[in-house]
Amino acid sequence: MMRQRGDFLVLHEPFSLYYYRSQERKSDRYAEYSRDSNFNFETIFHSLIEKAKNQPLFIKDMAYYIVDKANPEFLNHFERTFLIRDPAKSLPSLFSLWPDFSLIEAGYAQMYQLFELTKAFLGKNPPVIDSDDLVQKPEATVKCYCDAVKIQFIPKALKWETKVPQVPKWVENWHTNLQSTQGFEQRTKDFQVGIEDNDYLKKAYDYCFPYYQKMSEYRLRIQ
Repeated sequence: MMRQRGDFLVLHEPFSLYYYRSQERKSDRYAEYSRDSNFNFETIFHSLIEKAKNQPLFIKDMAYYIVDKANPEFLNHFERTFLIRDPAKSLPSLFSLWPDFSLIEAGYAQMYQLFELTKAFLGKNPPVIDSDDLVQKPEATVKCYCDAVKIQFIPKALKWETKVPQVPKWVENWHTNLQSTQGFEQRTKDFQVGIEDNDYLKKAYDYCFPYYQKMSEYRLRIQ
């Protein structure tokens, strides 16, 4: 949707390269890739600042990549919005691709931590969108989001042509469903393993749900 608008340069998880593939990387999940200093945190951060001088920049990223870097200098450069999803839906999806995912990679605790840091920095609540609202009431939710971050609401951006998503090849398998979409829509997918079918998933759900519940209290209320 943000790419369809045409007024933002849109980047997909630039800080994932720092977390997984830099000389400073925090995880060995992608150990087959050599450590690259071009992906170090400060290098990516300053490249984003430079890009934003020429065009408004929209970034989708994961809180766990950067929460330990979220000092006032960092926070001052971004208008932050949080997208939440019920872990009963997100965790089976994550498990289907990463059955060995960590609680850090589930991301809920780190997202809540970043939310609290942002709230303290701003002195007010940053916008929170629940993904159920986004797929059930896309027009109203996106309009509410645009109002919250003070950008123009562009109704035609809610629809797009089916095409291969513009994401890095090393994470293409995360976006197979996106290739067949033409807008926000409710989808049902039966995963081979559900929350109640797996002890680790159940443990992860019990850990993640309270953070989702806390953030849900602050979500934008969609009419």
